[in-house]
Amino acid sequence: MSNFADYRPDDSRQDPGTQVEVRPARVEDLDACARLIVTRTGGPAAERLERLRADLQHPDRYTVVACADGEVIGYGAVIHHELSPTDPPNTAPTGYYLIGLIVSPDWRRHGIGDLITIERMRWTAERADAIYYFANVANGAILDLHQRFGFTELTRDFTFPKAPLKPGTCALLRAELTSGR
Repeated sequence: MSNFADYRPDDSRQDPGTQVEVRPARVEDLDACARLIVTRTGGPAAERLERLRADLQHPDRYTVVACADGEVIGYGAVIHHELSPTDPPNTAPTGYYLIGLIVSPDWRRHGIGDLITIERMRWTAERADAIYYFANVANGAILDLHQRFGFTELTRDFTFPKAPLKPGTCALLRAELTSGR
């Protein structure tokens, strides 16, 4: 069993039936974000909350939420990764990375992941000409989502600091951005 959303490529997207707002996360959203994260990753929400608070203060990180009726229903972030001289040669390149796209199970298949991805790519386009993403190759739903936004696979032979990647199980992807800079 995986912690990924069920992959159903033939399911058509449904209208969520309510207004969905996608915006930068605020401090008051972080508890809900931490709870969403641990539904997929496990572990204590308090630990995630601490990291989310730090990310909110970091100028090279961007946390986005999707809300419906005032409730956080989705989360995603962007981080900037900088290569270190001590990194192995196959370390993922310096750049901005989409991370942690999670949508509440009741809100999947409504285009929420697309909305969060569009906002994260918009923010990054103000800072860079390209954006990266890596995902487990078994997560067909997330790979398809990113392919729709122009991501192409670069390699499966890479490492990323502090990410527990097993060789060959993840793909590193990249997309060109239309710069707003």
